[in-house]
Amino acid sequence: MSSYKKIGITLAMVMHFALTHYHTQTEYTSIESAIQAQNSGEIILVLDLKKQKLTSVPNEIKSFTELIELRLDKNRIQNLPEWLSDLTHLEIFSAERNRLVEIPSVILELKNLKELYLGDNLITVIPIDIDAMKNLEWLGLWSNLIRIFPSSLSDMPKLKTLDILYNDMTYLEQTWLLELLPSINVELSEPCHCTLDDE
Repeated sequence: MSSYKKIGITLAMVMHFALTHYHTQTEYTSIESAIQAQNSGEIILVLDLKKQKLTSVPNEIKSFTELIELRLDKNRIQNLPEWLSDLTHLEIFSAERNRLVEIPSVILELKNLKELYLGDNLITVIPIDIDAMKNLEWLGLWSNLIRIFPSSLSDMPKLKTLDILYNDMTYLEQTWLLELLPSINVELSEPCHCTLDDE
């Protein structure tokens, strides 16, 4: 019986090494290299297109239907395409330091997403149906223009961290949010002393 256990442990170690090695080989940093790899029979799992002066999401990405991680940080993207929802295996999506003014509705359709990073954009609100993202664990919205948060955030069963550093919130706004999300790690900056204009 002990020999069987040793064989099982050895096989597990070999499989772990193979999967780790495979994952590291599937991280691509250009559309061209990803397409070339796909044409050679590779499955594209990770695509990192940061700092490529993109003003839109390249249409070629829609063919990478097995993508698990997509990063578009430090570009000039203002909108996300509707076909993004076809990437049903996505678990990590990042579009930090772009020019997004909202959280696009297509993001809410990514049901398997676990980590969403949209820091340093121009986002002013979180959509009320954000709770459609039942598997989301990390929501990164640092350095945006958000001050009001929907109560539906409390209906996200797997959410562990909400990063809203450098959003100009008052003490009362922060207090309300912390009371709404008592079991979630909410990352906050010092409250601002700003007041809402009454018009």
